[in-house]
Amino acid sequence: MNVATRPADPAQRGDASRFCARDTPGRTMNGLRVGVVGGSIGGLTAAVLLHEMGCDVQVFERSSAALQGRGAGIAVLPMTERYFTELGTSLGAGTGTARQVALSLTYWSYVDRSGAVIDTAATHYRFTSWNTLYRALLERLPPERYHLDCGATGVAQSDESAAVRFASGDTHLCDLAVGADGIGSTVRETVAPHTSTTYAGYVAWRGTVLESELSPSTAELFADAMVYQVLHRSHILAYAIPGPDDSVTVGERALNFVWYRNAHGAAYDDLMTDRNGLHRPGTVPPGLVQRHFVRTLHADASAQLAPQLAELVLACDTPFIQAIFDMTAHRFRRGRAILIGDAAAALRPHVAAGTAKACADGWALRDSLSGAEDLDGALAGWEARQMALAERVAAKSRAMGEASQTSGTMVPGDPGWRFGLFSPGN
Repeated sequence: MNVATRPADPAQRGDASRFCARDTPGRTMNGLRVGVVGGSIGGLTAAVLLHEMGCDVQVFERSSAALQGRGAGIAVLPMTERYFTELGTSLGAGTGTARQVALSLTYWSYVDRSGAVIDTAATHYRFTSWNTLYRALLERLPPERYHLDCGATGVAQSDESAAVRFASGDTHLCDLAVGADGIGSTVRETVAPHTSTTYAGYVAWRGTVLESELSPSTAELFADAMVYQVLHRSHILAYAIPGPDDSVTVGERALNFVWYRNAHGAAYDDLMTDRNGLHRPGTVPPGLVQRHFVRTLHADASAQLAPQLAELVLACDTPFIQAIFDMTAHRFRRGRAILIGDAAAALRPHVAAGTAKACADGWALRDSLSGAEDLDGALAGWEARQMALAERVAAKSRAMGEASQTSGTMVPGDPGWRFGLFSPGN
């Protein structure tokens, strides 16, 4: 196993002797052995929170190198940055000098094909990049607790423990296994086998461009606004995020776009096959999208988009593709294994709450375990609450996607499109 910044102690390879005793009546969750499968933002949030409440946490990430979010932007809802807010710091304050790595935009604007603003409202949303948030959380977890190149292959359970198996042949014994391993979750095969994942009928083309690479008139439109354009059964949005060095200074930021486009049947299968002929069912990474599809994207941008949005899309030579799916597991817990984030429920991105929900799952887990004397009872209560939240926000995200991509009833300026996990803006 590899640790994020230095080699792991060989004792961390499933050596149960170094961990605390199993849960027994009357003892607190302090020292609880927790194995988090998946080291992305949701898994990291849960790991940091449980580590700081005294649990013995180990995170296992299948990637062989520290994760990168391909530069994608994310909306910073209150739950997303709750950890940093409660620390009393700016999002991303490290162990040394604090730095501001989320930026605020005052307006939510809609433009027409000519580029004229046809609706605008004050919203005060904040945005950051996936990479920035990931690095900020990773700094809060001791590096010897974050293991790379650890692909989980399954979870076995007894009444009081779980054993996570890895492709290397290693096994990690814990009191609680947390499946934070995304929509293709291995842990879900134990917790909620036969859960169906359904393609929604469209994909998101995503990309980022440095603000400095755009014309002044185009950059001005995005200076303090998130910008939407509604098309026929399609829409695009774009907004500023921190630049490559986490700069939030105007002129040094990046601009992130997301263009939702329908794709079906053989055309969809071809779209999700990379330039090397490898079919990628979830995401085609930057630089691997077939060139003729990028050319088609650019041509359609020139023909359909407002000039400012077209300039942004045309300036991105290496966009990537994210397929949109619906998936909510029929249970989030079985014994000593649970699911959080996209492993539990994959939301369509329109509510901009996927990251916030993953963080909320981690916070709810911490709150459920804090002071609990009965682990199984605490987990049962946690499951009921998080399933209710997931089902509610998933239904909203599906309705938004259907309005945009299927019925074509999305209306510029509709306040129902405001981002939020619990409510608009929250």
